[in-house]
Amino acid sequence: MLNESSLIVPISLLIIAFIVSLFVRGKLGIYLYSTLSAAASLFMMFIGLDVLLNTDKLSFTMFSYGAGILSLGLNKLELVVDPVSAVFLVALGILGLAVSIYSLNYLEHYIGKYSLEFFGTTYTLFLASMYMVLTVYNLIWFIIFWELMTVFSQFLVAYEYRRDIARKAAYKYFFMAKASSEFIVLFTLLTLIYLAEFNPDYSNVKIAIALTAQQNPILVAGVFTVLLIGLSVKSAIYPLHTWLPDAHSEAPSNISALLSGIMVKMAIYMMVRSFVWFAPSLITLM
Repeated sequence: MLNESSLIVPISLLIIAFIVSLFVRGKLGIYLYSTLSAAASLFMMFIGLDVLLNTDKLSFTMFSYGAGILSLGLNKLELVVDPVSAVFLVALGILGLAVSIYSLNYLEHYIGKYSLEFFGTTYTLFLASMYMVLTVYNLIWFIIFWELMTVFSQFLVAYEYRRDIARKAAYKYFFMAKASSEFIVLFTLLTLIYLAEFNPDYSNVKIAIALTAQQNPILVAGVFTVLLIGLSVKSAIYPLHTWLPDAHSEAPSNISALLSGIMVKMAIYMMVRSFVWFAPSLITLM
């Protein structure tokens, strides 16, 4: 069984990989940050499996200090892995491990063509942001890392920026996956935070939604319906998938595997978190 401090290991490894990618160039840089990313991904998988097989929950507080007025929980960053996030964490670990190993040789054909330092820094931050999306236990922190995940993925889609088609695919991805769905998702999540009286901790949000649903089930059902539409765009569910073929096909092959294999599933994670964990009774209302 892993202890709670193990939750910080993947982030620590990815921070080291990020620093390495800034200062170590060429093949050596590729090998180092890809190996570190593979190790971080492997540890993510172990954490997810440990929660599913041995424990119900792991939590670790990265920092905590006195709350100010309207701190919205930003005074505390707690990582939590429960069975809901553990399933997706295993998937992220497997895909991240496979992609990082594949990148050891794949990235060599970009030497002298595009910046490997830029790829390394963005790739490690992309992996880290997805890990944080799955492990934070606060809606505000979720929004922050969700936005970072989207921005880093757009940079990776446009990595081969000298190709017009890659730039156009990145723009389309931005406007479809961000400008449209992000507004809906942010609006809905902020509404949920308001319902929770500005205490966006997941446990508090769950209680607040249950109480509000008893008094005004139509309001809560409407909020979750809008959230479902926004998340459907992000997860490329038909017919809201038109951005996906262009964006994923023009990204480097290793990144395309991560985008299709796990990033779009982050929206599925929030669907499960919302409809199965936050408010399971809403399924009967919608």
